[in-house]
Amino acid sequence: MRTGRAVAPTDSVGTYQARRCFVLSGFSSRRTLSKAAAIFFSLLPTWAFAGDQTPNWRLNARIVAVGLPDVAGVREVGRFHVGGPIPGNPEFLMATREGRVLDPLRVLVAVGSNFGAPADDPALEVGAILSIDPRAGKSGGTIIVPQDLTGNGGDARVQLYTAQSERFLNRRYNARARTARLAAASGPRYISINNAFGRPWIANAPNGLAGEGSVTVIDPDGAPLANAPSREAGGVFAGRHTDREQAPKAQPSGWLSKLLNYQASGQLTSGGMQTGALGTAFLGPSPDGSGFAVFAAVTADGGVVQIHVQDGVDGLAGPGTVSTGQGTVSKGIGDDPGVIGVAFKWNPDRALYIVDPGRDRLVLLELEDDRRHFTVARTRTISLPQFDRPVDVAAAIPEIANPQFSSHTTLAGGSDLFVANRGDGSLLRLSQDGRLLARATIEIPGLGRLGPDRLRAIATSADAQRIWITIGGEAPGFPGREGALIEIPTFGEHGTATTTQETQGIPADADLVARGKQVFQTDFTPQTGLGPLFNAASCVACHPGPGGASIDENHFARRITHMDPGSGRTLPIDHPNSPVARRHALRDGVAIASAAMPGQANVVSLRMPLALYGIAGIDEIPDSVIEAQAISKGDGIKGRAHHVVDAQGASRVGRYGWKADIATLEDMVANAFANELGITSATVSREAGAQPIEQSSAQIEAVASYLRALRLPDGAKP
Repeated sequence: MRTGRAVAPTDSVGTYQARRCFVLSGFSSRRTLSKAAAIFFSLLPTWAFAGDQTPNWRLNARIVAVGLPDVAGVREVGRFHVGGPIPGNPEFLMATREGRVLDPLRVLVAVGSNFGAPADDPALEVGAILSIDPRAGKSGGTIIVPQDLTGNGGDARVQLYTAQSERFLNRRYNARARTARLAAASGPRYISINNAFGRPWIANAPNGLAGEGSVTVIDPDGAPLANAPSREAGGVFAGRHTDREQAPKAQPSGWLSKLLNYQASGQLTSGGMQTGALGTAFLGPSPDGSGFAVFAAVTADGGVVQIHVQDGVDGLAGPGTVSTGQGTVSKGIGDDPGVIGVAFKWNPDRALYIVDPGRDRLVLLELEDDRRHFTVARTRTISLPQFDRPVDVAAAIPEIANPQFSSHTTLAGGSDLFVANRGDGSLLRLSQDGRLLARATIEIPGLGRLGPDRLRAIATSADAQRIWITIGGEAPGFPGREGALIEIPTFGEHGTATTTQETQGIPADADLVARGKQVFQTDFTPQTGLGPLFNAASCVACHPGPGGASIDENHFARRITHMDPGSGRTLPIDHPNSPVARRHALRDGVAIASAAMPGQANVVSLRMPLALYGIAGIDEIPDSVIEAQAISKGDGIKGRAHHVVDAQGASRVGRYGWKADIATLEDMVANAFANELGITSATVSREAGAQPIEQSSAQIEAVASYLRALRLPDGAKP
């Protein structure tokens, strides 16, 4: 326990320190980074820390709430997508209104107290999920959570969402379920929310680490799932009681085939929750085509299971995949890690990132499926010397836009990862391939740096600007109030968050085509116009062959925007690196460094580069032919031609780019030069506001001529 002076809440501020460190991962070789003296900065320009230095930030925390005993997992509620069960049910929808328990901007916290709700089963662990309004803590100071929330006088700042109590038992809506006697929250550890088409899911250790675990699906009233698709489980999957007992014969194509599609079976992959569930993450819709949600869960024996909300529990990875560290107590850190954090990458390939606190590493499960359930294609690990009993992992940018995968435990396209070290209280920012991008320590008002064995769990806000953190022990100035929720800004390697003319039938000139092919394969440099922001140094890097399509994720374009977490409206980002977030930048006009992702970006869409064979043919389709297709085909659905103005000021039906917003092939090439190479031409200088590079217009004309002549290689299939 730590006590100290009473303090007022503070704003979140970042301070930079340079640090000597090196990276050792399952993906990259070890490299030694240069040493620098400790420096203190606050929100310096994004280019200041590019290069070999790994930033080491000191982040001032705001104490949001105290009085959270045995606090564990944390998650911002987020917005539920239209079409899902919560927006589709008027009664459920009311729970998402401002001030209500599932208000998108509120934060759910797992705690080890019932807060006055009578325990239903004294043999099982008590516990609750609280809904806290962090905005109330800003305006009225730190929230002191009452020990009894069953009669809190209508204080909307903290609400009891669910607990180990009679009115939150599975039998309320699922009396015949095998797990009818179990509660929605009992020894709750971790929270993941299906914001796409579902509800909150909770990982529980109702019998401690060694006893049977459970994962629950919760309605807005705090009770396990009503009208559950699984009669055996209802809304509570536990132990070996709710293992899969049937399997689909094939992917169904209609409602009748879905009804007749199942046959009796055992588990498709062996595995269960014989020990406490310490982490869970949404995996999206089942690969069996049923449309039902599947979640992954990590248990205290180090195994990973998958839970199909209708068909029950299958294994995914066996016990020992990760280690809680039991029996390896060191540095005063206890056996129980509290949580085992999980994050899911869905695009462009599927992978689970799981912390391994007992071995100081991340485990990466690359997933595939057999059209019935998920399987592990390959297991990798990421090891860094900066890992010190990592217990949680969170997406730097959560997936909030996709209607099938939206969840704060899901990574948006290209998102980095935050990793929480319980051992030394630090946070790390990593790229998906395991490169250390930045480190941060946390300054608690009145206490100083957060020390060992205090950090419990982390979560990123929907707008990707804040990190919610739960910590154990007392906060200074609040004696007797164990456990706290704090807020810090997000951070990275570059800083912390603060707050047409017709062209149909143009013949190809052989010399121009040859020149265009040469330009297409040229590696540009700063002296020949590269930058200051760019994705690659040549056209052929992203279109190998030349003219093909790269499947390397590093060549995918990143389209970004800001989505309001409450309304779901998207807003443009006023930043030089938007709406296409380039991956590289020039430092001092010469050195190449990674480019800063705009801090406001919380929606990232990855766009794979397309093959360019035959792309010029689109330019040769007359406007009238395109407009003639903008009619209903008998199903009541029709599109509309997008009329745009080309670089010459003429109106024409758009043909290229996102939402057909580019009129001609030349304009498309010029746009690619500007966005992908950073080379500004006369055709885009009005928009870019930059001085055109000499000869760039001739290069664009040559590349366009080359693309008109480009044909699929002999023997290749389109």
